[in-house]
Amino acid sequence: MAVWVRVCVALSGGDNEIKKDGEECCGLFLDFCYQFEGMRGEVEDVVELMHRIQARLPVKDAARTSVLSKSWLHAWSTIPTLRLYAGRGKSMKLVDVDQTLIRYLHDNIPIESFELKMDMRNQESASHAEKWIGFVATKTSLKEFSLSVYLKGASSFTLPDELLLGENLTKIRVGASWGTDISVRMTTSRHPVIKCVSLRELHLAGVHISEEALNDMLSSCSSLEKIKLSNIDFGSCEGFNTIKVINLPRLYELSITLDAALEISNVPNLAVFSYDLLRSGQFPFDANLHSMSLSNVTQLMLGGMVRDNVCLDMIKSRFPFLESLTLDMKSWMLGSFHFTCASIKILSLTSHKKLFDVQVCAPKLLFFSFSGDSVLPDLLFPVSSLRQIKLSLSLDLPLDASFFLKLREALMLSRKCDLCISITNNSNNSMPLDIDELRRKLMFPPATNVQELEFETDEDECLWERSPFFDAFFEICHPKQIYARPDRHYRHNNHFCRLMLRELLEKKKSTAIWPHRLQHVLIRPLPHKKWRTLTNSQRTLLQALTPVDFKLKWR
Repeated sequence: MAVWVRVCVALSGGDNEIKKDGEECCGLFLDFCYQFEGMRGEVEDVVELMHRIQARLPVKDAARTSVLSKSWLHAWSTIPTLRLYAGRGKSMKLVDVDQTLIRYLHDNIPIESFELKMDMRNQESASHAEKWIGFVATKTSLKEFSLSVYLKGASSFTLPDELLLGENLTKIRVGASWGTDISVRMTTSRHPVIKCVSLRELHLAGVHISEEALNDMLSSCSSLEKIKLSNIDFGSCEGFNTIKVINLPRLYELSITLDAALEISNVPNLAVFSYDLLRSGQFPFDANLHSMSLSNVTQLMLGGMVRDNVCLDMIKSRFPFLESLTLDMKSWMLGSFHFTCASIKILSLTSHKKLFDVQVCAPKLLFFSFSGDSVLPDLLFPVSSLRQIKLSLSLDLPLDASFFLKLREALMLSRKCDLCISITNNSNNSMPLDIDELRRKLMFPPATNVQELEFETDEDECLWERSPFFDAFFEICHPKQIYARPDRHYRHNNHFCRLMLRELLEKKKSTAIWPHRLQHVLIRPLPHKKWRTLTNSQRTLLQALTPVDFKLKWR
């Protein structure tokens, strides 16, 4: 019975892993119920439907359906969707994966989707994985292939060339963990034979592949709709390689995160484009690029190449229908950012240098996000219809009253605000902050439009013992929900939790006013559980080493 309840919850979209497929799964489940009622003696005829349901459940829950009946057991033993987690904690042993695949080979069971997540702690485990993938790659029924590996102890790992021969393959995902010296070798040939003409999605990360082989793949698979490439090792020391994205009429999304030159032409349906250079480089959109190839892009993400206002002007000219723009300004050379765009609705900026002035003239702008270090710039939106602002700030103590006054002004720019604040204590002295002076200078009451505050400290042992930051912060805003993380360095300290313990439960003498403005506080540990009223019984939660959620109701 419990399994049926879990199936119903999952199929209705209650599980995050299958939420996207919730409506479709719910429909499948209802169809199954109708068929089950009318075909009690012929349940074997709906095995395919059982497979589709099991494929959309988390692995453990899908396996539990095998106890429902013999029909479900038979369906589970022949499911064409294989998700194998090997070498990770309590995951499958290598011999178990071997036996599973031998059974599929012996009984000629089709495999339509294959997903392998694996820690390769030695060359033996890598050899096993090569054998498994070699077997699966020969299956003509294979439509989706996904590989995620952590190359911890293996000296080499190569994907079989047969993988590129799958004429029914629609999706290839290969990812190797960052920070390892070994990459997954995609193919041993510079010009491999490629027959995966049905390929719709290609995701490669941490892969070693020649420039010629990659460009052969892109040119051979003309049905590609989504391409994501990151941390590719071309094995060349001759400078930038060139990725050629040419003659892909169905391509909708292109995401590239690596240092390589880019050639684009005849991609008329490209709407989502992300290009992030790992190191700062030249702006790529020059006269050599066909403007028509980019004219339909509505979502643009750029990193490591936007330097000045000339680059911004070029963005406007190359992308006339732009609605969403994300800029990671690693090489920005100016202290100010001025941008005008009639079509933009979403703008996200990440600044790695001090940015003092941001001015955006965009009448359709709905959402603005800013991430930066040390300084909150002056924000000005002369013409906009902002609904939400998100500010992610990495701050160094000490802070003075001017910071809080500027932050209060920023909170007035939209109806909803989210804040993410990380504080590093570079000073052993207390903050030179006069709360009474701040109150005198404040021209407005505390903002009530702050929906969420995520708070974290770094290398601070005593912020919770003095609370001028929080005293000042709660003078300018009353957030509805707070996500409190432990200190990055001193993991035993969750400063906001200890502050709440001192001010609300222990009620130690202090000059803080904000505790008296709180009507009640709800608390829940993570992962998300039920909200509880903060009382002395939750004292242990405030001393936990994990993140804690607070929901605040102010008077």
